Amino acid sequence: MDFEEFRKDIESRLISKIEFELQEFQYFPYSFGSGILAYRINGQNHKLIFDGKENELTWLKSKPHQKYFGCDFTEFEKFDGLMISDEVLWRGLKNSA
Repeated sequence: MDFEEFRKDIESRLISKIEFELQEFQYFPYSFGSGILAYRINGQNHKLIFDGKENELTWLKSKPHQKYFGCDFTEFEKFDGLMISDEVLWRGLKNSA
């Protein structure tokens, strides 16, 4: 799975259950397939950064009701590869504002 397919997978899981707004999408296919994906969900920003060289996905979350640009992110979880289980996805979103 590449980063574009990952985005489609995440959005297909979200669209039926929760309202979200895409804040940023960057895909760097010539940089080991790395990418950045950010959403605003229930007033909280969620940013997924994939380091293709290290094959590591980092999920960052902001404090509630901060604007995307200029907000402070804290690390929520790290994953090997581009896989987030439904259980982890909903646990991470459940605590959104």
